[in-house]
Amino acid sequence: MAEQEVNRRANGTFKGSGNKATQFKKGQSGNPKGRNGSIADLFKELADVEDDNGKTSKEKILNKIIKMAEDGSLKAAEMYMNRVEGKPREYVEQRIKKDEVVIE
Repeated sequence: MAEQEVNRRANGTFKGSGNKATQFKKGQSGNPKGRNGSIADLFKELADVEDDNGKTSKEKILNKIIKMAEDGSLKAAEMYMNRVEGKPREYVEQRIKKDEVVIE
């Protein structure tokens, strides 16, 4: 079996093909028929719409979460703190024990 030459840089990343015909043109998408994100854009627009009292949906949801946390909901308090303060770092303790193998 013949070995194929792998076209990599010294740091291990792949080099470009160098073929201008196969490279993406500036401003051209690599996935032109992929999702366009229109649903996400719609939800963002709806969240920023103000009601009669001048409050957006985002503000109403945040106020509800704060009220629930104040009333004792640990889940609401955790949700609020994770988003405001950031999730706490988790530490994992590992202990490696060497086993001896005895062959008789």
